[in-house]
Amino acid sequence: MPRVTLSGNPEAVAKKAVEKLRDSIDSKMREALDAAIRILDSARIRALERVEREVSQILREAEEKVHAERAVRETEIRVAELNARNEWIERAVREALKRLRGALGEEEYTAFLRDMLRRAAESLKAMDISEGVVYPTEPDRDIVEKLVATEKLPVTLRVADRSVEGLGGFIVASPDETTRLDYRLESVLADAIEDARAAAAKQLFG
Repeated sequence: MPRVTLSGNPEAVAKKAVEKLRDSIDSKMREALDAAIRILDSARIRALERVEREVSQILREAEEKVHAERAVRETEIRVAELNARNEWIERAVREALKRLRGALGEEEYTAFLRDMLRRAAESLKAMDISEGVVYPTEPDRDIVEKLVATEKLPVTLRVADRSVEGLGGFIVASPDETTRLDYRLESVLADAIEDARAAAAKQLFG
């Protein structure tokens, strides 16, 4: 085996070798540390971006919910205002109808109902219906019962036990209910009531 001869100071050679190895290790450690930092930075950036996206999504959803809730609330307010307005208008119209009935007087109002009852009976006769059922409104039941009992009409009418809703007047129907003639004040005075509603709305709300 050939012999290797070391020249120079062995201690210096060893020290230089150690320093070279240390420099190499330090370099690799710096590279590894730089790579780790880059990986951490990249992960941090991705995490921040994800957080930003999630926060933005949450904010958008919250904003949409706020807008939707506001729209619902505004709609509810408008509906409530409209309902209140319509209620006041209907109150005014009902009061006007009550005053109209009172202004006519009992005799004149009875004559008004008598005329409508005759018209209803004649309409039934024109349709070849010989009998009819009268459903009075509760306020006019007594008057209608007396008129049906005393008036000579072209068809036979009887008063039903059941009343219908309304401020006055009555409904006349054929026995089989296929024909119904509405002579309640709300129907007979429909055009006048619509005018009254418009006048009430203008008077109450401008």
